Amino acid sequence: MERRLAAILAADVVGYSRMIREDEEGTIAALRELRSDLLSPIVKKYRGRIFKTMGDGVLIEFASVVDAVLCGRDFQIGVAERNAGQTHKRHLEVRIGINLGDVVVDGTDIQGDGVNVAARLEGLSEPGGICIAQAVYEQVRDRVTLAFVDGGNQQVKNIDRPIGIWRWSPPSNKKVAPTGVPVSPRATAPQTPNNPSIAVLPFDNMSGDPEQEYFADGMTEDLITDLSKLSGLLVIGRNSSFVYKNRAVDLRQVGKELGVHYVLEGSVRKAGNRVRVNAQLIETSDGNHIWANRQDGFLEDVFDLQDKITQDIVDALRVKLSAGETARLASTYTNNPDAHNWFMQGRIRYREPGPQANAEAQEMLTKALADDPRFALALAVRSYLKFHAWFFKWNSKPGALSEALSEAETAVSIDPDLAAGHAFLGWMHMWGEGMDRAMSEHEKALELDPNYADGHLWKASTLIYRGTPELAIESMDRAMRLEPHTPPIYLLNYGHLLLQMDRYDEALSYLNAAIRKAPKFPMNYIFLAVTKASQGDVAAAQAAGKQLMDLLPTATVSSLTSQLPYSQEEHSAKVSDGLLEAGLPP
Repeated sequence: MERRLAAILAADVVGYSRMIREDEEGTIAALRELRSDLLSPIVKKYRGRIFKTMGDGVLIEFASVVDAVLCGRDFQIGVAERNAGQTHKRHLEVRIGINLGDVVVDGTDIQGDGVNVAARLEGLSEPGGICIAQAVYEQVRDRVTLAFVDGGNQQVKNIDRPIGIWRWSPPSNKKVAPTGVPVSPRATAPQTPNNPSIAVLPFDNMSGDPEQEYFADGMTEDLITDLSKLSGLLVIGRNSSFVYKNRAVDLRQVGKELGVHYVLEGSVRKAGNRVRVNAQLIETSDGNHIWANRQDGFLEDVFDLQDKITQDIVDALRVKLSAGETARLASTYTNNPDAHNWFMQGRIRYREPGPQANAEAQEMLTKALADDPRFALALAVRSYLKFHAWFFKWNSKPGALSEALSEAETAVSIDPDLAAGHAFLGWMHMWGEGMDRAMSEHEKALELDPNYADGHLWKASTLIYRGTPELAIESMDRAMRLEPHTPPIYLLNYGHLLLQMDRYDEALSYLNAAIRKAPKFPMNYIFLAVTKASQGDVAAAQAAGKQLMDLLPTATVSSLTSQLPYSQEEHSAKVSDGLLEAGLPP
């Protein structure tokens, strides 16, 4: 038998049997026209091959999974356009499923599991839409601009394993919940705002020394942080910008994916105590360069170099600054290049999970503070690391939370305009049972840095745990707009929000997406188990409970719920009851 990997598209007409009963000749004629006038030319355009037709159904093979998806898109759009010009009785609606898998070649026919799964996916598609397998999504997510919706894992007939699915439908078919919250994490692509918007892509390290990578990354983060302070500018968050690190990208495509007018890209060369920075500001609509900027200086001049680039961007985009923003834009966190160097190294480790990275990041920040004891940002980040060590029980020292809070308080007393310090304080006070103080600190942080995506996330968390999840929607929407390549913790938070609003199907969409991105993060399974239990699906709740216990073998319901800072008993009780039903020990 000949085998090969292929993308298989399966399609059929919705309600075909009923239509045949009502108007046999007219339905057959309409289907014939649809295939000859629309489907065949589109299949040829995308280099596909129709290998089987069955009444109203068709199976098509593609060598490229991108071609398969684009063919499906063009066909569905074409069907919708034809329907718009015909009477309702002549409307044909089509469902499409696309799979990528191993197939068996039998002459001109193709058989096997890859074909069977495509047929099952077609049955899961919405009329007028496309349903694709997880394997297809992984191949096309960065290559097509379609906004696919996570459909979670689905069990289908005659397939012995659950299938991860994603759905797409044309804009007219998009479904939005009554509150305006999309029914899934990727229901809409980000829209380019009216005010100027920018993404700072990771600067290339041109030093010839991989050990200097932290310096280029650090400069990128510093520029994102500086620009984020400006209320007249939408600035994409660090997580989404760094998705493009070490990738050759089409900047026009980046603009569509992030929903921004401009991209800043560049490079850093550090040799001894000399630094050269090249930067280009590019318009994403046409790829035109707005300006190119080269700055040379000594290591101690690096802050001036960054300030010059930031000011040039402000001037080029004609962003209007308030008096407070002008002052904050000119502020420098430290004038000590050695302290700044240690801070950049510590910040890289701070991004990495686990107790070892936490301890190493704390050590580097301690060295930064030894060089500059009034380096408020370094002190704030170290306080957050100490909080993490306390929360994950990496540090059992008595008073660890109080120590973290004290350092964050000191940081904002040194620099009252430090948005990160206020955000960290708000986050810690929430876990320390100080909800009112937490909210005031979150508001202050976002006043100082309106583009602080994590700040919006933490404010939303506080609103959820305080018992007002409906008020958290706006903050979560803003956080996810600033991070279009959504981090898993954002998806988890949205799932938690919807769980507490009793919107279980929507919550599952976000929680499944979070699990795909972070399959070993225990909190994903806490809220998945509770959601399934709340739906009355005990078997699924117990399956999620088992996954949670595999990750946290000593977990109990009381140990988990005691760490969740709910202000309202009903929300805490929902979690406790759900975990008990999921099979966790009391």
